[in-house]
Amino acid sequence: MELTIKTAAEDLLAGLQLEEASVRVERKIQEDGEELEHYLVEVKTTDAPLLIGKHGDNLEAFQHILRLAASKKAEELNRRITLVVDVDGYRKRKEEDAVELAKRRAEAVRASGNSVKLPPMSGFMRRLVHLELAKPEWDDIQTESVGNFGYRAVVIKSK
Repeated sequence: MELTIKTAAEDLLAGLQLEEASVRVERKIQEDGEELEHYLVEVKTTDAPLLIGKHGDNLEAFQHILRLAASKKAEELNRRITLVVDVDGYRKRKEEDAVELAKRRAEAVRASGNSVKLPPMSGFMRRLVHLELAKPEWDDIQTESVGNFGYRAVVIKSK
């Protein structure tokens, strides 16, 4: 499956005529017993800003198209997959930033007792925040997702 995903990604990048792009696909270890296979697709390119786009919009579109192509092939093999694309570490930095913001805001909630609403974020990023603040060191903090599609955000509050 890794080769299929890599080939599809390289074909998409060639179609975009990006300079010096390389692709690495890694199958992530499954810990929860699901029948899903998780893949991380890392793209290195000198055209990273173009591929990422404003606020990661192009990256999301690239990931969506790649996911469709890979899922079609996986279906033929009777497999279920998910994949995440990262370009030059952009997504990883955004994930780390979201978690750090959540920790800082949770500390502010501890200090003031007032609830704090984070900026709207994707379901994936909200899940990272919920998981981080569900750890034992945050046992006095609770989180909740609020808002409508596209504008859902995490609210951090005291228990």
